[in-house]
Amino acid sequence: MEYRGIDVSKYQGDIDFDKVKRSGVDFAIIRIGYGQYESQKDPKFERNYEGFKRVGIPVGVYLYSYAKSVEDAKREANVVLKWLNGRKLNLPVYYDIEDKSQINLGKSVLTNMCVAFCSVIEKAGYWAGIYANKYFFTTYLDYQKLEERYTIWVAQYNDTNTYRGKYDMWQYTSSGRVDGISGNVDMDILYRDIFENINDVRGELPNLSGYNGNSIVDALKMFGYDSSFEYRKELYKEAGFTDEYKGTASQNENLLRILRGDNDYYKSDYKGLSFVDGLKSIGVDSSFANRKRIARANGINNYTGSALQNMKLLNMLKKGNLKKA
Repeated sequence: MEYRGIDVSKYQGDIDFDKVKRSGVDFAIIRIGYGQYESQKDPKFERNYEGFKRVGIPVGVYLYSYAKSVEDAKREANVVLKWLNGRKLNLPVYYDIEDKSQINLGKSVLTNMCVAFCSVIEKAGYWAGIYANKYFFTTYLDYQKLEERYTIWVAQYNDTNTYRGKYDMWQYTSSGRVDGISGNVDMDILYRDIFENINDVRGELPNLSGYNGNSIVDALKMFGYDSSFEYRKELYKEAGFTDEYKGTASQNENLLRILRGDNDYYKSDYKGLSFVDGLKSIGVDSSFANRKRIARANGINNYTGSALQNMKLLNMLKKGNLKKA
């Protein structure tokens, strides 16, 4: 499924959010600011955030970077967190790295700057992503390393996107027109439902994406990590599960799937008939809102909590092929 969105800054002026909502825009990415100083906050950020939230348009934010070092990148991340001040986002915090002043820093430094920024953002509980144009991604960044860990937003103003890396969002024009916005606006296509998907934030968790086996112990050993019970217990908690880790087969499989970046990881030893209790048995939020998100991720777009829908989802849970929300 594709979602059509826009990204905005002070250059779009005073937006009529109700008109934008009626135009069919699915989401908005808002510039929160640029650089590392508090004085560099986008003067329209507050208005844009409140306006889009008021009309029910999901929002994320981006920071335009002028960093010249890893320490600069960390300072940029910290100022973003100050500006956010605990606000809820539906979409990631993107690091916009593309300035001409940065191109002579070298691929290694620039890539490490991205990792540093995103690590600070993730530790604060937000999902982090990287934005750049196609040329910058392929010339100045180790994009293959970044795409393994972060959601990627690539810009290429063209009828088709020829970027060969992995990406979730494409900015395809800077001259779009949307009712409610005077003048041009950047237009984007999001190819994956990542709205409110906070469970995808993995922070400093090990990346086991290159492992194809079935043993969490062997996977951790393969990449040089501690494979002890205590360390796995800690990872299980950091991965977002709330049930007590006992090292069961299903718990280990769920943990491995998360660290490997699989699209489905829910598997339960639960023997009962309640989907709610089944989710609780593996420490997953069982609220109606989260069950609706899980249902949507598994092809049920009109979830009402009916017995038939819940039984279908419960069977998927028990088989281990319930996709994460």
